Amino acid sequence: MTTIDVKIQNERVQTINYTVTRVIVSSEKPFQEVIDALESVVGDGKYSVFEELVAAEAPFEQVKNVVESMLGENGFMRMATLNLGGLLSLMGKPKKIRLYLIGNPLIANQMIEQNPGVGLYVPPRLLVYEDYEGKTHIAYDKPSSMLSQFDNGFILKVSQMLDQRFQELAVGIA
Repeated sequence: MTTIDVKIQNERVQTINYTVTRVIVSSEKPFQEVIDALESVVGDGKYSVFEELVAAEAPFEQVKNVVESMLGENGFMRMATLNLGGLLSLMGKPKKIRLYLIGNPLIANQMIEQNPGVGLYVPPRLLVYEDYEGKTHIAYDKPSSMLSQFDNGFILKVSQMLDQRFQELAVGIA
């Protein structure tokens, strides 16, 4: 990892370069079948419920129970879903692209307590898209490659576990 300090007005800006590893899993299944498979195994994290917990200043045990009830069979939930293809299709050729923020707030919290900067990368993103030849792909950046920049053994260990679970998820839905 290379760190380059940029001196701008009292040296408050820091630039960090690091290498990210992208994984792309191709599928013989149609786009919608991959989407359906993904959404059937990943829980649906309803953000409005989280906002209610924050507003109520809910105790940790209640938060933990709510989060656990939303997790899918693989221990993840969809924190957000963006149908990029729907919007982008209005601007040119039809596109099938869906971006998911997928994670587990209980796991994210453990890493963020080590370094709040981790919040820039969790929950991790997973992209399902159909290329112009009609083939479906699942793509994500390996969490360990994004989080290795924090040089923290705990964060690295957890992110390597996430690497394995994301690979299992992508291969499983492909």
